[in-house]
Amino acid sequence: MGDALSTSANPAAATNAWRARASIVYLQSGADQLYEGKAEIENYLQMKVKMQLASLAAGVDAPWGMGLTAIVPWVEIWKSEALVDPATYSGVGDLELRLRQDLTQLFDIKSGPRFGISLGAVAPTGVYLAASSESSFLSGQNNSGGARELNIGRGVWWLLADADAAWVPFSRVMVHGGAQWRSPQTTAADGFGWGDEVRANFGVRVTAVERYLSLGVVGDVQYRGLPTYAPKGLDGPRETFPNGGGTNAYLSPGIFSNPLDWLGFSASYRMPMHNDVNGQQVVQGPSLFFGLNVNWSFAAPVVAPPIVKSKPAAVGQKSQVPEVAALPVPGKVTIVDYWATWCAPCLELSPKLEAFAASRPAMDVVIRKIEATEWGAAQWAHYLPDAPGLPVLDIFDGAGILRARLQGDEAESYPEAVAAILAADASATGK
Repeated sequence: MGDALSTSANPAAATNAWRARASIVYLQSGADQLYEGKAEIENYLQMKVKMQLASLAAGVDAPWGMGLTAIVPWVEIWKSEALVDPATYSGVGDLELRLRQDLTQLFDIKSGPRFGISLGAVAPTGVYLAASSESSFLSGQNNSGGARELNIGRGVWWLLADADAAWVPFSRVMVHGGAQWRSPQTTAADGFGWGDEVRANFGVRVTAVERYLSLGVVGDVQYRGLPTYAPKGLDGPRETFPNGGGTNAYLSPGIFSNPLDWLGFSASYRMPMHNDVNGQQVVQGPSLFFGLNVNWSFAAPVVAPPIVKSKPAAVGQKSQVPEVAALPVPGKVTIVDYWATWCAPCLELSPKLEAFAASRPAMDVVIRKIEATEWGAAQWAHYLPDAPGLPVLDIFDGAGILRARLQGDEAESYPEAVAAILAADASATGK
């Protein structure tokens, strides 16, 4: 039941300080289409299922990119069938624990795609409707014509392993993908044995309004292995369950917003695109997702007060810091990017700057970087005596003159600053 949170997480997020976080995802879905193999057939049992799911995730992330997450779902299932009175089942689902490591951060990779891996387990904490007590609902050994995909809990322990990747090839564009594997380690109390599950997804997200609005779409495919059951009792021989497992594919457009560094919202609509099931199964229909996430960094690095200040950089002059004054490239606009591994906005900004420079047809913009990760008071006083923090961008013209300094949130306005510098220079030279 943790898939809603697992697959909606942003794999590009990097942790560079101790951080606590919490998320909640609400799902509403239904199922009333009966499939046999790839074909929809008449729902002769007139079976209908509606589901609400609210998954709460809480976690903590370490500065080296490792995070621990616990996911607890609450589920309500309503089902109706021609020969059975309608019934509602609700309760807490199976608890999922996962440990994720950001490999890009672990190996100190400064640019390019980000990669992460996760390992974890799912505990059978949810209510499991065993066939012996609920043979008419998602039945098992007492009625081999049933199906077991929808349940509050699944009654067994699972191991899970995930991998994810994200890349920002262009400013305001992120592509991401992932693969998930889940394997049951036990059989349920009524002898039902779930099959392995494999899932893959790929998506694209485009920022329409910085921070406030992003649009995205995700395609995912899920394969569920053939389950087994014991038709003659727990001690009898096992057989393949006839109406379980298969392949399902979905497409999910969505909108996202992060108006504050610590607050984010999301909403998506998942549409079934392909169903290929074993036997006869009622498949899940369109679903609505709504998400809210918050986080709190509580151990950000503390910068010591400067010891001896250098002369602050002055707009309209060359830099007074020799190491910086040597960086501007004659005849080109040079953006000097001060960054640090503990500065999350810096890490988000870096690939955007590279993509911006690479997209210039005239190749008139170059990026130079100064890393401040391990700076002490003396370095801050030498390079950025008056800067309250990072990110900081110094933009120099082709003559090496500082034309703009962008700090904090205003660093995102570098395209406008570069355009203004080039326009002013063109006007001054009559070009």
